[in-house]
Amino acid sequence: MKLYLSDYVFTGNELLQDVAVLMKNGVVLDVGGFKQMRKSYSEAESIDFSGGVLFPGFVNAHTHLELGYLKGKLPKKKGFVEWLKAIMYLKKDEVDNGIIINSVETGIEELKKSGVFVVGDISNTLLSVDILKKEMPGSVVFYENYSLKEEKACEVKNRLDGLKIDSKMVSLTPHSIYSSHPCLMEYLCSKSPLISIHFLESLGELDFFQGRGELFDFLNGLGLIDEGLDFKNHWDFMEKCGCLKKGTVFVHCVYGEKSDFEKIKELNGTVCLCVRSNDYITGELPNVYSVCKSGVNVAIGTDSLSSNIDLNFLSELRFIKGKFSLLDADTIFRWAIVGGANALKLKWGFFKGFKAHPVFIPSSFYNPLENILERRGDKPPEVIIS
Repeated sequence: MKLYLSDYVFTGNELLQDVAVLMKNGVVLDVGGFKQMRKSYSEAESIDFSGGVLFPGFVNAHTHLELGYLKGKLPKKKGFVEWLKAIMYLKKDEVDNGIIINSVETGIEELKKSGVFVVGDISNTLLSVDILKKEMPGSVVFYENYSLKEEKACEVKNRLDGLKIDSKMVSLTPHSIYSSHPCLMEYLCSKSPLISIHFLESLGELDFFQGRGELFDFLNGLGLIDEGLDFKNHWDFMEKCGCLKKGTVFVHCVYGEKSDFEKIKELNGTVCLCVRSNDYITGELPNVYSVCKSGVNVAIGTDSLSSNIDLNFLSELRFIKGKFSLLDADTIFRWAIVGGANALKLKWGFFKGFKAHPVFIPSSFYNPLENILERRGDKPPEVIIS
């Protein structure tokens, strides 16, 4: 057993002072005032921290570890369709598995350095599964599938029917409302206990089912859209495909409105923010204040290196604070831990019986959470991992 003591401890929900956390084999056994805890568990190895905050490790609810090899290869702030064109071109040729595995391993190392120890990883290859089992146990891998053409969608369904996957860790998921034929959406949503879908990331998604807009014209011009996508809007599509599932993770929501966030809350779903990715692709950001006001569960992700400059999770949190200064630091850190854990259906944080991986971040004694988020500069954050 190890007894962690710190000036401040952020449980995942709130900041506490002068408390200790007792852990064994990655599981929290007790949390309480450090004087009483030291007395009650005198046999435990004590690890003392001072001058900062002890966190239970962050949860990155949306990333694409296998796309790390695309870092710096895609255009910035040229618009979603231009970015989509570029990534489709770069992914048209088969990539060696060794390159993908290296991207996954490098990405995990970078995430750990910024205090992340659980992820919701989006994968098209499943090459991250075994690595994450070892390096970030408890993580969820969303096996993403897509095709707007019915014939290709049926081929995908047949392939998935014959595939053996680790159901404890891997969940089938559609990519988005503009890239999945209804029959494939129905199949994936019926097979998956939890889905994570890219949602309202682009303005074109609002016009897609009206058969107009830059996104529709681009995909239709490539011959990727079958006739008969007769749906009123994105929610009508989700409902008729049986995808209004409890707990769904809706990623991005850049063009979401109050009614969208309220709908997601009704589903006990999650809005997963990836604001640096949105800034990279279009320069447009979601209405985070509206998301917050709705009361919906919120998680945070770094997305992939095809749309972000790095996977530094603290930089992601600091960017949110910089763009939405009225948010208090407690809220942002809550999203980064409990919000992410709720999204991935994990018991994670400094709570009895939950899993955690203690991370200590030096800070000022006065208003320590705000101080952590106010730091600037290109140097990596100083994170001491116990």
